[in-house]
Amino acid sequence: MKISSVILLQINGWTAVLIGSLILIDPVGMFSTYGLQSNLSSGLLSELRAPGGLLLACGIIIIRNTLREELYEFGLQLSIMVYGGYGFSRLLSFAFDGAPPIEIMFATVIELMLCLLSMLVLWKRQKNSGFSKETPSAVA
Repeated sequence: MKISSVILLQINGWTAVLIGSLILIDPVGMFSTYGLQSNLSSGLLSELRAPGGLLLACGIIIIRNTLREELYEFGLQLSIMVYGGYGFSRLLSFAFDGAPPIEIMFATVIELMLCLLSMLVLWKRQKNSGFSKETPSAVA
């Protein structure tokens, strides 16, 4: 279980770092790959960069949590929040706004898969430990 936790956390973390960095550095280029418009106002660019920064920070924390086994559960919980939040918000958007470009649908599938895998690994870890451990602070 330790190896699967570390591998999944590394995948989750580096994915968030990569996507967050791309959004921060070049939001126009990043979103144009999805077929979205490239002439964006400075206000909208700021609104796009802000979640990119949050995604980058979450990715760094998730990766950092692979260094100590007692932090794995926090990393998995953060992964569930990040990827579940993005994935389920996109599903809600599909219902309200209609079908997006195929690239966004593909991103949604990946986000939901990472969320579900994180939930499964967390559930197995907690089942094996009998829910006896509390989740430590990520700053510890």
